[in-house]
Amino acid sequence: MSQLSDLTSPFRQRFAAVLLLAWAGTGLSPACQAAAPPPKQISITDRLPYGLLPIDYLNDKADDPIAKLGRQLKSGDVTLKRGEKHGYLKSLLKTLDVPIESQLLVFSKTALNRKLIGPTNPRAIYFNDDVYIAWVPGASSLEISAVDPIKGGMFYLLSQTTQTPPRFDRLEQCLACHAGTTTLQVPGHMTRSFLTDARGKPIVGYSRVTHDRPLSKRWGGWYVTGTHGDQNHTGNIFGKELIAKQKSEPNVRGNITSLKPFFDVKTLLSPHSDIVAHLVLNHQVHGHNLITRVGYEARFNRKSDAEEQLARYLLYLDEPELTAPIHGTSGYREQFEKRGPKDTAGRSLRQFDLKTRLFKHRLSFLIHTQAFDALPTAARNWVYGRLWELLAKSDRSQAERDAIIGIVRATKKGVPEVWNVRSE
Repeated sequence: MSQLSDLTSPFRQRFAAVLLLAWAGTGLSPACQAAAPPPKQISITDRLPYGLLPIDYLNDKADDPIAKLGRQLKSGDVTLKRGEKHGYLKSLLKTLDVPIESQLLVFSKTALNRKLIGPTNPRAIYFNDDVYIAWVPGASSLEISAVDPIKGGMFYLLSQTTQTPPRFDRLEQCLACHAGTTTLQVPGHMTRSFLTDARGKPIVGYSRVTHDRPLSKRWGGWYVTGTHGDQNHTGNIFGKELIAKQKSEPNVRGNITSLKPFFDVKTLLSPHSDIVAHLVLNHQVHGHNLITRVGYEARFNRKSDAEEQLARYLLYLDEPELTAPIHGTSGYREQFEKRGPKDTAGRSLRQFDLKTRLFKHRLSFLIHTQAFDALPTAARNWVYGRLWELLAKSDRSQAERDAIIGIVRATKKGVPEVWNVRSE
């Protein structure tokens, strides 16, 4: 029998078991839970007091990858090598296991070094599941951000000078943009899409780009390399004349595999701005913000529909369908897929589809991040239970559902009992 054949009335009983597990995770009995004050009902766009306990965002304690590396640099356990051309960039990428293939190039003047950034001198961004590193040719510092499992987005500068040992300087002023409506009112990250003039100055666009947004509304102000058939996007376009031309020729700068006509690519570590990496970044950033929001609400005893939004997002339920195959240029796809974790059949949540959707098995790899695992037990178990329920109700093939269940069982610890149901 199928692993999902008994998801009707027995499911309700097992979902109740999930709630009991959630109570257990708080350290309080169900009776004590009933006596505790109910969470205050709020909107997901309401502000949260991240400067107060139990978050205390502004204190010196942090557990994100950059904070950890900073402590290792200070103790001398780790060193970074400074190169003549790119400063600490290559050494930092290697130390943090951030692949060069992830390089994405943005030319819109929407970042710290906007005077330097433009179509002929784009800002390079490199990323893995938890870290983002930005390098601008000519800038005196690297811009770095990372996800702390409790606090969310953390922001740093690393001077490109020869100071010994190199030191990460934490930036609080970044919260002026990185803790607003676009990031769900928690410290987080964002990807934007703005059409620009010929110098890269934004004209019009979107402040939040997620995997839910159609490709036609993505990547304004970014370079994009790769093929995508007759699907159009707004990448590689700058200047009012070209913006106007795209209205009659939607793919006027689509399906580009080389950026040599636009600037000297030899200044960069890679000549690519891979379309597959773009797709992953668009999914990952908002997903992390949702995880952070759910964690904040649980810790502050607030409740919006953030948990529901997170569950839907992790299952890609509102992802628009691709109408043509996607092919990248940098090798990012292969690098991303090999990272796993995998089950005994070699399946993982990192396997791409790129024909009709982004991933083959539609449950986000973000469930493998420290931020997801660090969610308060009650909130995490609620999300797990809702994932199971939504998966059961979805119109996905039985093979995809069974694959997702198998991967979760094999690669995740501490999963609620509902995910360990066996067929009778």
